Amino acid sequence: MSGRISLSSIRVFEAAARLGSFKEAADELGMTPTAVSHRIRGLEADLGTALFSRSHRKADLTAAGDELFEASRAAVSVVDAAIERIGASRHSVTLTTTPAFAALWLAPRLQAFQAAVPGVALRVEASHAVVDLERVRGVDLAIRYSPRGSTAGELLARECFRAFAAPSVAIKGRGGMSLPLLVSRWQSSDLDDIPLRPFEAAFGLPSERSPVIFDDEHHAALAAVSGSGIVILSDVLGQDMVASGLLAELSPDVSVPGHCYRLQAAGRSAAGKDVGRVIQWLLDETRCCRS
Repeated sequence: MSGRISLSSIRVFEAAARLGSFKEAADELGMTPTAVSHRIRGLEADLGTALFSRSHRKADLTAAGDELFEASRAAVSVVDAAIERIGASRHSVTLTTTPAFAALWLAPRLQAFQAAVPGVALRVEASHAVVDLERVRGVDLAIRYSPRGSTAGELLARECFRAFAAPSVAIKGRGGMSLPLLVSRWQSSDLDDIPLRPFEAAFGLPSERSPVIFDDEHHAALAAVSGSGIVILSDVLGQDMVASGLLAELSPDVSVPGHCYRLQAAGRSAAGKDVGRVIQWLLDETRCCRS
């Protein structure tokens, strides 16, 4: 064995072994797959043994690799915990959630968050991708848009879908409106579509008229703000736009049950003081939406 094994090589090996993929390890570590492969081959040369039995699909551990992984996983965990403690003065918490929740619910509350949780920087990753909190490092919390019957994580909010429009449209009343319905198409096949017939009937819209479909709820909401149509929107996401005068609810007596938002925390982050403060703030802010 030629000299000491570098900690950086062990970290690269641990990520590749944990994820079972040089490419995924490269994505997590901000490296190229080629750089990861070179680092692993250098480590194997230093140890004088193969750590992976490679195939074109997956990098499986050899017996030696499995033994090193058990040790390196514990070592990396200890080092990461020490780094987190040393860097605690940064007080940063990373949250992943959907673009619509980030734009329509979270963004209007950032000033309130800063006042309620001083000294903590909230980093928001807005994406439809579902992040595996136990595999992807650097993400502490996830707010998932989930089917109403889901039990994964802590319930933050239940929603109903309601009809909203620009105030200039709303004053015309609910009958005989000629504007189209603006709706969202879910990224997940687990989520049921929004039933539109109750709204079509309420506003005298023929059922054969096709709605305008958006990939993101906040885009549909902005189209409604411009006066382009009647948006069928979650009341959880629409409440701040109503409070700010950008939208008005058309028919409070017409609604359909929606889905829910649930909160999950990474196991390595759940006990952190700053993460706990963010969780408590989220629970406090959504208390009225859980009934």
